[in-house]
Amino acid sequence: MKSNYKCFIDIHLSGGDIQFDVSDDIQLFSFKSGLGFIAIPHFLFTLAQLYKGKIKEARLDCHGNTDYYSFISDGVNLFIVYTTNYPEEKIYNYQFILEKYLEAIDEGFKKYLKQLESEGLLPLKTQDYAHPLGDGVLNAFYDFSSLIHN
Repeated sequence: MKSNYKCFIDIHLSGGDIQFDVSDDIQLFSFKSGLGFIAIPHFLFTLAQLYKGKIKEARLDCHGNTDYYSFISDGVNLFIVYTTNYPEEKIYNYQFILEKYLEAIDEGFKKYLKQLESEGLLPLKTQDYAHPLGDGVLNAFYDFSSLIHN
């Protein structure tokens, strides 16, 4: 059965800011951060650890501001608490089916990489240390993707 979860990814290749949007029929959650070369592997690793049941909760900080995300899983559901502190503190809550959320991230990232390949932006001609789609980021994604498909 086809999932109604969708993922859109935006990575600013020059500045490194990232945004992963995942939606279903009810909600849209955006994971945003600076320093994509750090944030993407950490985000994917955290989701993988939740999926494997190695952790039940994790906090991810946004690089570039004081906002943060708490990811909590009961093994089936993924609960996300997003806390923003600007201009005043606000808390937003989301709930997804963990496996469908991860599948949406996997499909969205593959689609994004394929688009960049068709535009001639990938593979990278040179490896800059802090590039948001350098080898470290891509390897983190491939590890994440292989977990989803095993």
